[in-house]
Amino acid sequence: MLLNSDFINELKKHFSGDIRADLASQILYSTDASIYQIEPLGVAIPKTQEDLISAVELAAKYKVPILPRGSGSSLAGQAIGEALILDCSRWLNNLVEINSETKTATVEPGLILSNLNRQAAKHGLQFGPDPASAERATMGGVIANNATGAHSILYGMSADHLISADVILSDGSLATFGEISIQESRKIKDDSLLSSFIFSALNIREKSAESIKQNYPKSWRNSAGYRLNYLLPFSATKPPRWDGDYPANLQPSTINLSHLLAGSEGTLAVIQRAKINLVEKPKHTILGVLTYRSIVEACEDVPNLLKHQPSAIELIPQMILRLARGVPAYASQMGWISGDPAAVLVVEFSGDQPEILKDAVRHLRDDVIIAESKEDQARVWNVRKVGLGILDSRPQSARPVAFIEDCAIPVDHLAEFVSEIEKILTAHKTEGGIYAHASAGTLHIRPILNLKTGEGVRALRSIAEQTLTLTLRLGGSMASEHGDGIARGEWLKKTYGDEVLASFCDLKRAADPDNLLNPNKMFDAPPMDSHLRYGENYRAQAWTPAIDFSRNGGLVTAIEQCNGQGVCRKDSGVMCPSFQATREEQNSTRGRANLLRAMISRPWTIDSGRSTVNGPSSEIETAVYNALDLCLACKGCKAECPSGVDMAKLKFAFEAEYYKTHRRPLRDYLFGYFHVAANLFSSVAPLVNFANGFSLTKKLSAKIFGITSNRPFPKFSSRHAKSKNHGGQKIIFLSDPFSKYVEPEVEQAAFDILNQLGFDVQVSPVVSAGAALLSKGFLNEARRHAENVLSAIKKIDPDFSMPIVGIEPPEIYSLKNDYLDLLPERFGEVVRRVKSVWLLDEFLVRSDAFTKWRVANITQSSNQKIKFQPHCHQRAEGPSVDGFPNGVNATLEMLRACGYEVELIDAGCCGMAGTFGYESEHYELSQQVGELKLFPFIRQSQIENPKSEIVSTGAACRMQIAQGTGVGVIHPLMLIAKYLNQN
Repeated sequence: MLLNSDFINELKKHFSGDIRADLASQILYSTDASIYQIEPLGVAIPKTQEDLISAVELAAKYKVPILPRGSGSSLAGQAIGEALILDCSRWLNNLVEINSETKTATVEPGLILSNLNRQAAKHGLQFGPDPASAERATMGGVIANNATGAHSILYGMSADHLISADVILSDGSLATFGEISIQESRKIKDDSLLSSFIFSALNIREKSAESIKQNYPKSWRNSAGYRLNYLLPFSATKPPRWDGDYPANLQPSTINLSHLLAGSEGTLAVIQRAKINLVEKPKHTILGVLTYRSIVEACEDVPNLLKHQPSAIELIPQMILRLARGVPAYASQMGWISGDPAAVLVVEFSGDQPEILKDAVRHLRDDVIIAESKEDQARVWNVRKVGLGILDSRPQSARPVAFIEDCAIPVDHLAEFVSEIEKILTAHKTEGGIYAHASAGTLHIRPILNLKTGEGVRALRSIAEQTLTLTLRLGGSMASEHGDGIARGEWLKKTYGDEVLASFCDLKRAADPDNLLNPNKMFDAPPMDSHLRYGENYRAQAWTPAIDFSRNGGLVTAIEQCNGQGVCRKDSGVMCPSFQATREEQNSTRGRANLLRAMISRPWTIDSGRSTVNGPSSEIETAVYNALDLCLACKGCKAECPSGVDMAKLKFAFEAEYYKTHRRPLRDYLFGYFHVAANLFSSVAPLVNFANGFSLTKKLSAKIFGITSNRPFPKFSSRHAKSKNHGGQKIIFLSDPFSKYVEPEVEQAAFDILNQLGFDVQVSPVVSAGAALLSKGFLNEARRHAENVLSAIKKIDPDFSMPIVGIEPPEIYSLKNDYLDLLPERFGEVVRRVKSVWLLDEFLVRSDAFTKWRVANITQSSNQKIKFQPHCHQRAEGPSVDGFPNGVNATLEMLRACGYEVELIDAGCCGMAGTFGYESEHYELSQQVGELKLFPFIRQSQIENPKSEIVSTGAACRMQIAQGTGVGVIHPLMLIAKYLNQN
């Protein structure tokens, strides 16, 4: 089905946002965080509320199905479909109003939940439901999914916090869903869609009340179908910590239509704005950790633990504990647990009085482990988080699959449920992580299945059917917070019976008589094992990459590693800077992965009997190129993507292949071989610097190489740093071209530090590890350079006894991390060598000489305040096997060890990304990235404290900050060298 051309033409006349029907957009919006894939008709991105109204009005006129969408983090397939996607996440994301007195907020559908909470926190408030996806989930999606989270026993579900909503009905008319008098509503007798909807709601309330009471699940935590029980109001049970009647704030003489939007998945109306209730933010929390001999035993204890009035009880299984403990880098974070328990319950208490909370924890059990400080609590939650990441990031086709992860069971039956689920999984010869919200009877269970096989797909349905039978027998619901969509829509009839299902259909027909709003979801959903992203007919074939992907399970597996969660769409941290600046799906890690996957799997098949060929190869290839062109290769995804997608590496591999048949920009040779060019320019530095000082020469050079003329060119130095050795321990120093040829004072600082500590510095004759060659996709050249580096080091250190240090993060981490993939034939040698490769900061905090000097010379803090902006590659480094600080933490420790008061700047990527910000077509984007957080932070910090020093470990970072803010930035080693010389 194609979009009607008359519809598109008319919509363009009334639409200020973007309208897209190209192949790339269809691919980008064909998936969400679920296991499904459906190609949309097109994508409309409204810029204003008027745009949104126009789209719905004209869709009604031309009978075009529409699907309102936020961040696409849905786990049941509700954010994809054969419809026009209305992406509200880019522009309709305003916090319209927040009222601290009434504890309410009015939000647009595209507002990210975590952004709402940041603003609400200024008033001591928050939105009660706290889904794990809060950092990227939009409020429209939170409401449409009836989201909740770990603290649902306190705050219930999103429906419980909806006050009213301004909506667009399926015919384009506007309405406000809120509390209305039943008596007054009966007087409405017009032909409007709103009148029809109200009449249907009242009719259901009167005629289906007994059926609703009889057939709704016994678990209050239920998001299956529509919230018809709120019309009565009725709930068989309520959240254990809920204060008062449940559902709350409902009078027998009124109904609140907005509650019907919760969990409706965009099938009843399109939300323009919603007014929501806020709750007071707890001032303190404390954790109690309890161990058990089995998951069943842990679940048996939950009802007893609820008597202690906790704010949450979370389950962490042995599988996750072992996964975390099996990785040396994270084992050091597990000091809070001893032995090898089969399960752990983390019991949280929250409130305003710490002593009362602590006393409550002590009463849990004599052997309770208490996590009181924020740091200790963070370690507990980090282990669960990293364990799940390891489980989901293993490079294999059998992956944890979300399809029975949303069951809600009355807690009295939770242990029985787990016992039976374990039998079901064993019978299907698989296992799965069982974790999450034990206090609410919701355990996320993700069986490990290979859906590329017929056996895996058959197991998918079989496990789902058996779980459904079990869940219904125990009075539970298959959908508690992740929704119905495709994954669970098929089960609504068995869940509720014919009469309640008929009421669902009556309500839907009243609101959407032409079935235009997110059709084929929920009660008219297709079979749950159809429309699979990966099915037994799925085939993929990638090119032979010039860099080894064995550690990633091969190139195909590396591309398919993305599971669609969309964590890359958050606006905190590093990942993904170009998305943060543009809010374009194609610039997210997920978007790039989807385009790459489409490219290697043509023609791709949707499991509904319909096959779609992705058109000419060049069209998708061009889309991939455009998406990867704006990837800054910051490696933020390597550190922050829960699935472990390494988009920088995929970009390098793609560019190496792409430029076999396409012409490279001339500047790629200048930047990729900067270690050669800089050496040459340094030898005639006065002449080069003089020439670049002329505007005409600079503009000519910029035009020839495609470089922006808005930045000053680097000034090269003809002098070089020198090391004075005294016969101490020998170490190898790997120079980088920028420090050697442009900022020799930084390299000299490194030499001075090492010399003063008594080290004999052996400088490698080969400059650079080849990071620039990698960044431009010169992989064969990078391999040859890597061989030269290793050969040079081997001559200096044939017995692998010397540490290797450097000061530019991308260079030292290329040697440490990328050489294993560049030189797989020398894998054993590289593994031995990289064990002793360190950023100088990392080396110093491990050095006895530095420790002894510090103890002997530092007696008190210098009181000098420093703000530290790390290089993104530093942020991507995980904890070290030896337990010492690594990456960012190493620089922090080094500076603090010398008495400096250091503040880590948490402002993400600076936007320069090596040479990215020097490229003419990327200059504006690099500035946009800088202006997101970093530049404003630097400017404000200088106003507040002009004497505060700004330091950064990245040469490109220092240039970007200086050029973007006018504030001088130095390498932290300059401070350390100065301090050593003074003492």
